[in-house]
Amino acid sequence: MSLDIEIDFEENIKDLKNNFKHPLNKMIDGLSNKEYHEAGGLSSTKFPLMEKSIRVFLYRYLFDFWKPCFDKGNLIHDCILLPDLVENTYIESPTSGTDTVAANKLREQYPDKIIIGKGDKEEYRDVAKIVRVIFPFLALDTTKTEVSFFHYHKELDLILQIRPDIYNEKIGMLYDVKSTKADNHREFEKVIEEYNYDLSIAFYYDVLIMCGYKVNLKYVGWLCVPTSKPHIPFVFRVSQELLEKGRAKYQRYITKYINYMDELRNKGESLDLIYSDIAEKEAHSWEYKKEMNQ
Repeated sequence: MSLDIEIDFEENIKDLKNNFKHPLNKMIDGLSNKEYHEAGGLSSTKFPLMEKSIRVFLYRYLFDFWKPCFDKGNLIHDCILLPDLVENTYIESPTSGTDTVAANKLREQYPDKIIIGKGDKEEYRDVAKIVRVIFPFLALDTTKTEVSFFHYHKELDLILQIRPDIYNEKIGMLYDVKSTKADNHREFEKVIEEYNYDLSIAFYYDVLIMCGYKVNLKYVGWLCVPTSKPHIPFVFRVSQELLEKGRAKYQRYITKYINYMDELRNKGESLDLIYSDIAEKEAHSWEYKKEMNQ
């Protein structure tokens, strides 16, 4: 079995820019999650691919990123942010698990639906009611949920795209809803950098500014919803220090991408270029790393 995966990166980038169908530097309300992800730009979730290699990022369309556990997170998000979509988007499995024979059979029968566990709709609709009480900013007329933004980055020659969970232009509020195993601030803080939440919030913050929109650091952070009962939500603001650390992360990947594409344009995609990219990292022993970090 072989895959026909030869692509002209230069032509693909030109096609994306010239044929891009969504307005740039505008807040787009009502764009579906599917349309947003099919737009083809650079989103915060794609930066970890650059950590592996730029070649992995360029061939990102080859990978299926879906996991059953993602669907519960999507349900929590939608119950809080887009409650009108829940009834027609999700089907409950007769089992509480979502990676079961019964659940997978439903996925085959209803490929356009998201399969969730038995009782999940009622449970997370109740959680969403609590979240809206604790975080009343969601009820403000000026607060938007799941809005999309696209910006053309000239140096990268790519479309940057973001989809903030919660954005209020009037006060510059930017919040990302996180369904999490952590049930308090201390536990959530442990996973922020590991899961690149710092990178994502910094990228969202900066792209909003690139698009000409207001962001106020005082109103930027995460609305955390624990996945275990009693699901007590809590708010965690991002500090200037952590925002800058997240910014440095994504900018490092951007620099890596620019350097790769510059060499590709000037010298072609040689085997030396490919190898220096995919084999960039070198493994060391635990003792060596401990000594180097002292």
